[in-house]
Amino acid sequence: MISCGCREVIRYLVQHKLVDCIVTTGGGIEEDFIKCLAPTLMGDFHLSGDFLRKKGWNRIGNLIVPNANYVLFEDWAIPILDEMLD
Repeated sequence: MISCGCREVIRYLVQHKLVDCIVTTGGGIEEDFIKCLAPTLMGDFHLSGDFLRKKGWNRIGNLIVPNANYVLFEDWAIPILDEMLD
């Protein structure tokens, strides 16, 4: 829900004590790791996919993630997964 742009809505609901509990899944957890490894930029939901691709950027909701951030994630995650296989 955060990546699809509901971040501010959820923040508002929690801040104003309009929810008792938030339950979420681990889906999209790689996006959270990617955001921790390198800067993510604030973008816009209406940016053209073609424009972003030409710049080497990806959009997660209204966030802009450079391709290099995915490479950093893979460089970090693949050795961990390889070790789990051994």
